[in-house]
Amino acid sequence: MQISINNYSTEKWKEFISKFPAHNIFHSPEMAKVFDLSDGFEQYSIFVHVDNKILAFVPATLVKIKSPVPGKYSNRLILYASPLYEYSDQGEKAILIALEKAKDIAKKKSLFLEIRNSEKFPADKSGLDFSTYEYIPYQNYLVALSSGCDNIWSSLNSSTRNHIRKGEKRGMVVREMREEEITSTIDLLENLYRSKNVPFLNKTVFTNAYNELKNKGYIRIIVADYNSKIIGARISLNYGSTVYDWYAAADSEFKNFYSNDALVWNTIQWGCDNNYKVFDFGGGAIKGQYYGPAKFKEKYKGELVEFGRYRFTPNKVIYFFANQIYNLITKK
Repeated sequence: MQISINNYSTEKWKEFISKFPAHNIFHSPEMAKVFDLSDGFEQYSIFVHVDNKILAFVPATLVKIKSPVPGKYSNRLILYASPLYEYSDQGEKAILIALEKAKDIAKKKSLFLEIRNSEKFPADKSGLDFSTYEYIPYQNYLVALSSGCDNIWSSLNSSTRNHIRKGEKRGMVVREMREEEITSTIDLLENLYRSKNVPFLNKTVFTNAYNELKNKGYIRIIVADYNSKIIGARISLNYGSTVYDWYAAADSEFKNFYSNDALVWNTIQWGCDNNYKVFDFGGGAIKGQYYGPAKFKEKYKGELVEFGRYRFTPNKVIYFFANQIYNLITKK
């Protein structure tokens, strides 16, 4: 078996991922290019193959976070989607080889490696051993767009439906973002994260995503406009059969307009109208823990799934102290 990193035929790459019904934008060569072009990221698209046949694929992204923790310990190696592999003995051997390569990269360049599963991984009855990873019972909500918008609307309670309508009654308009508004839209997102003391991605990833994906129909940015002021924004990444809810923010001064509700509903409607099958909320909460954004997402009656996350920490002592520092910063 051979390993290739960031050097594989785009045609073969897309052919391989298309075999998996739950593949999403983070498996795609287009999103790999976005990360590769952006400051604060390094892309490692790891393929294990025999001749021209791909057996396993790990889409790993090194994310560099601004942090008081020095050097590589402010970095994390993230799989934003589940690894993909052929369901065979040979495929299982290949995915272990690919993940070992990801662990090697993590040891050299980051504080930890994290697999953020987008579907059940590993597959049922597989022989894969994940004893070197910490399992995190992370949950998510998936809305079945294939059931139709009328059915989804009927499932919402009256309070949620009223919130969706309220902004429009007060003069708020939901529309697609104009190109010249990209900077102010990203600023709105950054301000939300800054207010919560949560690290924000380097801004170039959003401008590169817009520039690289817009004409292909893989990104949609919508805003809530009130008197020519953007008071809310939502970014979805749309690929295969999935609408992925990537980033969102609302101006707290206009919280009574419920722009988040209007923007979510607009995205769901758009997904239904364009024949997507799933609206993926992009994450909820760790099982048993309260998290405000997860409670908001719960209102939309999606299926609660626990695909979980796997985290590998090369140096547990350094990870412990780095995590303590991170928790102190975010709780200020």
